[in-house]
Formats: sequence, structure tokens, C-alpha cells
Amino acid sequence: MDKIKLWYEEMPEIFENEKKILESRGFSLNKNNNTIEFVGISSVLKEYPLRIIYPDGYPSFPPTVFSDVQDDLVLIRHQTKLNKVLCCFGFSSERWRADFTAREVLQEAEELITHFSPLTYDKDFVLNSDIVPEPRVNQYDYTSGGLLIPTPFGDFSFNDLDVINEGTIRYPNNKTKRGIVSSIKVSGSILVADKGYEHWFGGSTIYKTYIFKVDSPPPLTTTKISEWLKEKNIPYNHKKNQFLIFVFKDEWGHKGNMRMAWVALKITQGQAQWIRCYLVSSDDINIRTPYGSKLSDKRVMVVGVGSLGSIVSTTLAQEGIGKFHLFDFDIYEPANTIRHQVRQSLFALPKVDGVAERILEMTPKADISIYRMAIGSGKDQKGYQKFIDILKNSDVVIDTTGEHSVSHLLNRLCVQYKVPLVVGSVTNGAWSCEIVKYIPNYSGCWGCWNQNFGHMYPPSSPKGQIQFAPGCDQPTFTGGISSINIAGGLVSQAIIDILLNVELDDKQYIVWSERDKEGNRLYSIDYKTNPVLKDCVLCNEDK
Repeated sequence: MDKIKLWYEEMPEIFENEKKILESRGFSLNKNNNTIEFVGISSVLKEYPLRIIYPDGYPSFPPTVFSDVQDDLVLIRHQTKLNKVLCCFGFSSERWRADFTAREVLQEAEELITHFSPLTYDKDFVLNSDIVPEPRVNQYDYTSGGLLIPTPFGDFSFNDLDVINEGTIRYPNNKTKRGIVSSIKVSGSILVADKGYEHWFGGSTIYKTYIFKVDSPPPLTTTKISEWLKEKNIPYNHKKNQFLIFVFKDEWGHKGNMRMAWVALKITQGQAQWIRCYLVSSDDINIRTPYGSKLSDKRVMVVGVGSLGSIVSTTLAQEGIGKFHLFDFDIYEPANTIRHQVRQSLFALPKVDGVAERILEMTPKADISIYRMAIGSGKDQKGYQKFIDILKNSDVVIDTTGEHSVSHLLNRLCVQYKVPLVVGSVTNGAWSCEIVKYIPNYSGCWGCWNQNFGHMYPPSSPKGQIQFAPGCDQPTFTGGISSINIAGGLVSQAIIDILLNVELDDKQYIVWSERDKEGNRLYSIDYKTNPVLKDCVLCNEDK
């Protein structure tokens, strides 16, 4: 096998240029075990030695710059305190460009040293010009594993906790090294984790713990943790296996924005280790999905949780919708796993059970009600009345059954009770998706759509692909999960637009296709209007 050439062997001209620049600045080359490292001293502050190490992927990846100074000289910001790395090109080096040379690397390092050294700290510059700093809480010498801080605790502010708080942790005695804070006693009242987390790590060892508010972050390593605990008057028994949790203010999201950071200290057989705490917080939802908070109190009714319905349901849950009513009569089969969101081990259970479990796996706070029933069967009058009551009080009804009889019934009820309806379906080959939105007092209903577009046919199937008539215990359509994922995303976006009152003129009917009329691959999406027809009995019933 041929030996893989390293970057400096493949690009000797670039290497010589880097070497020339750095040697002109007083740096010397150390080459050891195929590692290219240049060693020198900062030209702005002689107290800062610099090591520049070039990675195998250079110039696509930037060099790593170290300044191995004592702790009292570590930069106020933009230097990792544990390994002394300078953050020269921002988070994940997103500002690095492959055409940069050692000149730009040195310039970045010298600017950081100039502005953030404790010897020359420029507070005004930091307040007015600095980019978002690296959170201190992420710089601890964590051991593997972690501790989940679920809601409501993850949303606590610094003022929500007492100075010292008693709590409980469920922590399994196995190799996973992961646990969860299950309760906290605050001001005499015991608060428990939200209901969706009550089964997490069931059967684990329950530890009593204490949560301490501290005015400054604990030390980043546990080397002198005993001295720090004594300094803070925090009692502990170094011979006892225990957890201690500390909370403190840390910068997050953007400069000047403070939130409470958590870090856990695990003491086992006299050895102390930092355990990273993972917060479940509404902050994370809001910053990733800015409209997520607007969806948390929305109630959706999903009729049909097959392949398409399961993707739509789980997507909406991740988008932030808080209340679900799931309707389906069908049983989950192992073959459904090819396109479904439910794990295969739940075969022989109702699909609504599996989808509800999947939603709770991702969003434990979701409120889910399941109904194992066929809509419109007429066999269960009490259940049907319950179905009507739920429909009337829903913010949107979603039909992903692909059954026209169900769509007709839901359309009639939604028009009668003025409830928005979204009908999403794929063709019998899943190479196209159709979405029809009924918005009361704004668009035509699904019946209007039938008259406007019912004569139109979706694009042709892929060339050479054999099709079959669905039914008779056969799959209802063919096609892979990649196509259904696109369809599910489009249906979900249509639902969110309705819930957020996004006015999209002439976009009540959406058609997506991955084929042209000859069956060749050609992605397209079209938006059409679905006007109210004068002869639609349902839409004009009140007129």
C-alpha cells in the first residue's frame, strides 16, 4: 500500500512559505512524528509563549495556537483554560479561510493577547466590540457521561433557588454514567421533574444531593477541590460516595446575556470528578426555533399516523406544539419500520401507541391523547361524540389517512365548526405530495379543491417501475423514506403557517413532485389557489 503523503509533502511550496514567514518572526521549527510545530514568543507581550501546530488537513483546517502560560496569565476570554488553546478564528473556526497564511494566524493571536491579557485588559473594548465569549461552563475537565437537568429545573433562574437546596438524583450503576435530577426541595416545597421524565433511569440508585448557589464558577479542575470546598464552607465527606451540584451565572447566547450554569461534582471512593450537566431549557427551543414558544399551547388533531402521519406528528412535536390528539385504528407491523418513525420492537401494538411513545422520547413535555378507533365507522357512538368534541376545540385538524371517505367527513365537520383543516397525501408511488389547506373564511374547502383540481393527475411513475393497486392487505403506496420525509416537512410547514396566522395568498394547494410526466427525476413544487366555489354546498351553507 502506498504511503499517504502529508500536507507539507504534497504542498512543499506552501510549507516553505509558512516556514519563511514564521522564522522571520523569530519562530523555530520543531518536527516530530510528522507533526509540524513552530515555537516562538508573542511580539506584543513577551510573557506569552506561542506554539503553532499545523494539522494534517491544512490549509483546509487552521493551525492550532497554544500559549502555555500560568493560570494567572490566561486570557480573560478566548483562551481555553484547560489546554491553553487560543480561539483565533471563532467558534468551530468559522472565520478561517484556506487562503490565510501564518501572517493571519499570528495577527489573530496577537490581537487576542493585546485585548484580553490580564496585563492589558481593555474593558471598554470587550463591552463594545467583543464577539460572544466562550461559556466557562464548557471548559471543565469533565469525565464521561452526564447529568440531565430536566424541566422545570432547566428553566430556573438564579433567584429561583435557595442558597442551599436538597435534591435527589437517579443514577444507574452501569457503564452509561448518565443520570437525572428527579426532585429539588426549594423553600420547603418539593418540586419534581416534569411528568415526561418520571420513567427516565427507572430502577437506578437514588442519591440524595445538595445544590449550592455560588457567586463565582468553581475551579475548572478537581486538583484543589478540597481547598475550594473548605473556602466556600461547603460540607462534604470525602469518604462517602456522593453528588454535589453547583449553580452559578454564566454568559450564554450573546454578550451580556447571563443564565444559570450547572456543574456536578461526583465523589467516589475519595476521588472527585466533574460531571457535565445538560439542561433542558426553553432557551434552547426558542433560539433554534424562534416561533416555538408560540406553538406550545396549540392543540392539533392528527387523523392517521401511518408513514406520513408519524413524520408529521413527530415533526410538529419537535417544532414545539404541546398538545396532540392522535387517531388511528391500525396495528404496527415490522415492515412499517421502512418508512415509519416507530421502532420495530413495537410491532403488534396500535400505531397511535408507538407514535405517542416516539413523541415523548423526543419531547417529554408533550401532552398526548391517543384514540384507537376508525373514523366514521359508526360502531362507537360515544367515541364518535368524543371525536367531535376534540375536533371542535382543536386549532387545526390534520388528515394524513389518504382515505377520501375520511377526508370528506373531516372536511364537512371542519367547515361546519370553522376549524382549519390540512389534508396531506402522497401518490401511490410517493413520487409526489399534495397538500390542501382549508382556512375558515379565507379559502375554499377540500370539496372545492375536488371540483377545482380533482381531474388533474400526478406525474408519472419512474420508468420501468411496476405498480400495483393498493389494498387487499398490500402496502398503500411504494416509495422510500427520503420522499416521505420531504412530503412530511411540507405538510408540517403548511400546518405551522396556519397556527402562526401566516397569510400566504394563493397558496392553499401545494403540489410537490420528484418526477416529470415521463417518470424522469425532476424536483418541482407549485402553489395554487383554492377559491370558494359558488356551488359548494358546505362553504355556502350559511349564506
